[in-house]
Amino acid sequence: MDLTTPGEWIAWGGVVVPLIALAWSAVTYALAKRREVRHHQYQRFFQIMDHLGSADSSIASKMAAAYELRKYPEYAEVIINVCEKAEVEGPATQMLKEEMAATAAHMRGIT
Repeated sequence: MDLTTPGEWIAWGGVVVPLIALAWSAVTYALAKRREVRHHQYQRFFQIMDHLGSADSSIASKMAAAYELRKYPEYAEVIINVCEKAEVEGPATQMLKEEMAATAAHMRGIT
C-alpha cells in the first residue's frame, strides 16, 4: 500500500475515520450497558434484602431470598453479617436459619 497522492490519503481516511468512529461508538455503548446492568443488579440486591427483612413474607419466600443472595458475591461481607446476625422469629424459623447459615457459608467460601 503506497499512499503517495492526496487522493489516496483521502480515500484511506474515508475508510479509517468511519471505522474509528464505529469502534468508539461500540466501546461507549458497551460501557453504558455495563453500568446499566450493574445498576439493575444493585437494585435487585436491595429488593431481595428488603424481602428478606419483611415481616409480611412467608418463611419459604425468605428462604428463597436467602438463597438468591448467593448470586451477589460483591456484597459478601454484608450478606455474611446479615445471615449470621439476623434474629429470626416466628413459625418454621429453623429452616430459614439453616438456609441463612448455608448462604453465609457459601459466601465465606467464595471470598
